[in-house]
Amino acid sequence: MKEEIKEKLETAAVVVFSPVLALANGAVTAINRKYIKKPLGQFIEVDGHRMSVLVTGQGDRTIVFLPGLSRTCPILDFKPLFTQLKDRFKIVVPEKFGYGQSDIVRENRDYETIVEQYRKALSVLQIKPPYILCAHSLSGHDAEIWAQKYPEEVEAFIGIDANIANCPEINFNYDRLWWEDRFLERFYSITGYVRTADLYGLDKALTKKEVRILKELEVRNTGNYDVYSEEKNYLAAHALINSRPMPTQPTLQFVDTPEWYKDGVAQPHEKGEWDDYEIAWVKAHEDFAAASLNGKVLYYTSGHVMHHYDYVKMAGEIKEFLNAEK
Repeated sequence: MKEEIKEKLETAAVVVFSPVLALANGAVTAINRKYIKKPLGQFIEVDGHRMSVLVTGQGDRTIVFLPGLSRTCPILDFKPLFTQLKDRFKIVVPEKFGYGQSDIVRENRDYETIVEQYRKALSVLQIKPPYILCAHSLSGHDAEIWAQKYPEEVEAFIGIDANIANCPEINFNYDRLWWEDRFLERFYSITGYVRTADLYGLDKALTKKEVRILKELEVRNTGNYDVYSEEKNYLAAHALINSRPMPTQPTLQFVDTPEWYKDGVAQPHEKGEWDDYEIAWVKAHEDFAAASLNGKVLYYTSGHVMHHYDYVKMAGEIKEFLNAEK
């Protein structure tokens, strides 16, 4: 209750002082622009726009990391995990438009277009398939579309609490959420309030300089058109994937589960509002893995961004799984 009151008071204060905060934020952003000007990876041209891509690591197999919806900077978001993997694999982190240091293009962001732009980026970089797709959250749909449309290009699909289309959808009003969320997030961006956002473990896993870069990119990217266009296209992607056969490439699915769900079995507990959906979410990943040529589900309780916390353990599981697949 105290936390809720505190949050409401903080929001009210931001609203009241928003003109002053906006001016101050503009000044701070101008001063800190130097921190986000230098590429974390490299810039390439895709469809006439500038895309940021990091290529690192070594090995004859390539892992391509695909970020969850609205993850401010995919390169830094995945850095704790891919740092543990780059000794054995080539690592590619393409930052789709609206993310990281890539351009904000203000165009319709349907999921097939996003996949095609990933493929163009890899072609520009002369990195040939097959690829191991490591997708977080909503980018699970990117991976599914890629695996369905170009099965020969996808060696395996690693999901980090990834959305998959065989999971029943919650009946959200996405148009209403789009306008409400975008307005609030742009407001927090313009006032600089996003600099205070919880980094969910990244503040401990990254250097101070990287955290500063991440916070400045939060101001730049939060609530931008590209991200919310992607969100609006989510249900269409969901339907498209379900209109096609389920992908069967080898898959390793890391799934966030509640404390009362142990190793695939629900334990006795007091029933909560989201229990049915949480069970459906886990069951969908188990079914997805069962339909695969070689599928495995791992149950984690460290949250939706588990790769910020359990990256050492996850990297070990990924290496073990992919070594068995070699």
